Amino acid sequence: MLIDGKWTEDWQPVQATDAKGGFVRQTSTFRNWVTPDGSAGPSGTDGFKAEPGRYHLYVALICPWASRTLIARKLKGLEDVVSLSIVEPELGAQGWRFASPDPVNGATWLHEIYTRADPHVSGRATVPVLWDKQRGTIVNNESAEILRMFNSGFGSLASGPDLYPEPLRAGIDTLNDLIYRRLNNGVYRAGFATTQIA
Repeated sequence: MLIDGKWTEDWQPVQATDAKGGFVRQTSTFRNWVTPDGSAGPSGTDGFKAEPGRYHLYVALICPWASRTLIARKLKGLEDVVSLSIVEPELGAQGWRFASPDPVNGATWLHEIYTRADPHVSGRATVPVLWDKQRGTIVNNESAEILRMFNSGFGSLASGPDLYPEPLRAGIDTLNDLIYRRLNNGVYRAGFATTQIA
């Protein structure tokens, strides 16, 4: 885990627990958006303009959160617009590792990408990560937001189906909330609980 930009201990799946020993998910650290005109997105304070070849996606194929961004990248025809790096399929003592040095930043470990973006970052270095090669920083590391960016943030650079159509958004949001709490995050809450009651 990173504390103030320094790797401090072997990778741990649980960063925090509540008073009853329940798993507490880390909040994503980087929450800016790629938009067609470079304006700030819904959760970010800084805007990043959609441009071909400017962005890079870091994923692990064994991570369902990262896999959904890969699916969106494919469905929206962004494979030639957003380049890709895949980490090794297991977590080592320092988290996610690249099989060979990362071609964008020369990193061996994903946590090095995080400290390039913020030398004082604290927390786990998770996937997916959307990186801006022009500014040399992380745009976003929240899979749901990267998914939405791939759907509409790249404007005319993207093609394919609308993954978040206006008439269905309320239903999609309701269903996503239910599936996330009970199933997606529920697996983590069950598997990483530290007490029987949790």
